[in-house]
Amino acid sequence: MARMTAARALVESLRAQGVDTIFGIISSHTMEIFDALYDHQDTIRFISTRHEQAAAMMADGYARVTGKPGICLTSTGPGAANSMGGLGEAYAASSPVLTITSSAEEQLYERGLGTMHETKNQLDMLETVTRHSVHISRPEEAPEQLREAFALFQDRRPRPIAIEIPSDVQTQKAEMAISGPIRQAAPAADPAAVEAAAEILLAARRVGVMAGTGIHRAGAGRELTRLVERLGAPVFTTANSKGAIAEDHPLSLGMYGGEYNFPPGGLEDPRQTFANSLDVLLVAGSSLSYFRAKSQGLRQPPQLIHLDIDVAPMDKWYETTVRLVGDAGTVLEQLNGALAGRAGPNKTANRVEEGFAAEVRAVRESIREYKRRTLPNETKIMEAIRRATARDAVFVGDVGVCNHRGANYCLEIYEERSYLIPAWGGLGFGLPAAAGAKAGVPERQVVCITGDGGFQFNIQELGTCVQYGLRPVVIVFNDDAWGLLRHYQKSRKGRRYIASDLRNPDFTRLAEAYGARGLQARSLPELVDALDQALGAETVTVIDVKTPEGFANFK
Repeated sequence: MARMTAARALVESLRAQGVDTIFGIISSHTMEIFDALYDHQDTIRFISTRHEQAAAMMADGYARVTGKPGICLTSTGPGAANSMGGLGEAYAASSPVLTITSSAEEQLYERGLGTMHETKNQLDMLETVTRHSVHISRPEEAPEQLREAFALFQDRRPRPIAIEIPSDVQTQKAEMAISGPIRQAAPAADPAAVEAAAEILLAARRVGVMAGTGIHRAGAGRELTRLVERLGAPVFTTANSKGAIAEDHPLSLGMYGGEYNFPPGGLEDPRQTFANSLDVLLVAGSSLSYFRAKSQGLRQPPQLIHLDIDVAPMDKWYETTVRLVGDAGTVLEQLNGALAGRAGPNKTANRVEEGFAAEVRAVRESIREYKRRTLPNETKIMEAIRRATARDAVFVGDVGVCNHRGANYCLEIYEERSYLIPAWGGLGFGLPAAAGAKAGVPERQVVCITGDGGFQFNIQELGTCVQYGLRPVVIVFNDDAWGLLRHYQKSRKGRRYIASDLRNPDFTRLAEAYGARGLQARSLPELVDALDQALGAETVTVIDVKTPEGFANFK
C-alpha cells in the first residue's frame, strides 16, 4: 500500500499492466494525469494527436496489430465526444480500447450548473460505443477500475471500455495497492460440445470454415491452419479477418461477401455457390452478422458449428447445431486435440478424400478467374502493390472504392493481424489507424490505402506522424470525388451526379508542409516506383495517385 493521488494510481496501474503507449490530447481537465505521466516517459510513450477521433483510431490500430489493449486519453466534454467515432469503430471491430476521460468536479457532476465542458449524461454517451463504462467518485476506485478493465478485455469479447474520472478526484489521495499484470486463462468450450463438434466434423464429407476477427483477437491462426489441414477444409474469411489463414495457402478461398448488393458484377459468384454446397460449416470467431453473411446470400448450412467467445450472436440468423463458446485459440486447440489420430469417412490419417480436395482446388482457381474477369484492373493494381511489399506488411484501409473494389477482394494477406479496415464503416480510419499500427509494430512495413475523401477526415495526423517518427506509407487514390458514391451514381442512378465531386488540395505539397514526404503517381508503374521509394523513406510518405477516370481505370 502507498499513499498517492488517483491520477498517479491510474498511471501506475497502466504501467503494471504493461502499457507502453498512450494516444490522446492534453487538457486542463487531465493535467494531473499528465503530471503523473511525466515521471514515466522512459516506459510510457505519449503520442499527442491532433484530434480525439484520431486518438481513438490510433489506439484501435495499435490494439489490432499487437493484440494488446490500446489506450486513449481525452478531455471531458468535447474531447470525449470527439472520440466517439473512433470508439464506435473499435466497438464494431471488437477491439480492446480503453478510453480514459475526465468530467466536471465531483460536487458539480451532472448538476447542470454550467461548468466548463459540461456534457449532459457523458457516461451515457460513452456507453453507446463501449461494453463497459464507469465513473470514479473516490480516489481508491482508480486502481480497482483499471484492473477490472484489463480483466474484462480477457474474459469476453474485448470491446472498448471507458473510465471517467472528475478533475478534482484526480488530485485526491488515498492509500492504494497497485495490482500486478492481469493473467486470466482464455475461456475454453464445454468438452461435451467439443466432442459433439468433432463427431460432426469426422462424419462430414463437405466441411468448410468461415473465419472471423476472433481468430486475430486470440492469435489463433496457427491452430486454425492445423485444423483445416487436418480436415482438408477450405476457409473463407470476413474482410477484417483476412490473413487468419495465409491467402496463398491452398485451402484459402479469400474473403466471403462484400457489401449490400455489391458482387463484383455480372457473373455467378463461385464463393456463394460453393459455400452453399457444404454440408457442415464451422464458423470460427465470427458473429455471422447480417452484413457479412445473410445479405451476401449465405444460406442455412445443413449443420452449423458456431465458435465464438460470446453466445449472443448465435442463432440470430442461422440455426446452430453445436455451440462452442470460448476463446477461438483455446477452442481450436481443443478441437485439434479431439480430432488427433481419428479419421472420418473421407479421411484416412488426416488426408482428405481426393475428390473434395480436387474440387477445392478448382473452386480456388474459379474465384481467381472470377476476380480477373469482373475486377481486372483492380486485381492488377493490388497484385502490383503486393509484390512491392514484405510478406508481413500491415495494410490499413478506409471506406472507399479502392478498398471495396480493390484491397478487400484483390489484395492477398499472409499474416495474422495484418489487415485493418473500418468495421463500423466510418470515413477517416486509414491514416490514424496506420499510425497506431506503426507505433505498435515499428519494425514492419505499414501501408495505408485510402481515397482522397477519407484521407481528409484526419489528414492533420500527418503532423503527429512527423512529430513522433511514425512512418506509414499512405497511398491516396485521388479521383477528386467521393469515388464509391460516384460509382453508385454511375452504375445505379444513370449518371445523375450530385454532391460527389471534391475540390482537393495538392496532397504532395500539403504533405511537405507538415514535414512529410510527398510523391505523385499517374500510372501503375509510377505507383510501384513511388511505393519502393516510400518504403525506404525516413518519414511518413504520401503518394498522391491520380485517378481522374476512377480507380477501376487506373493503369
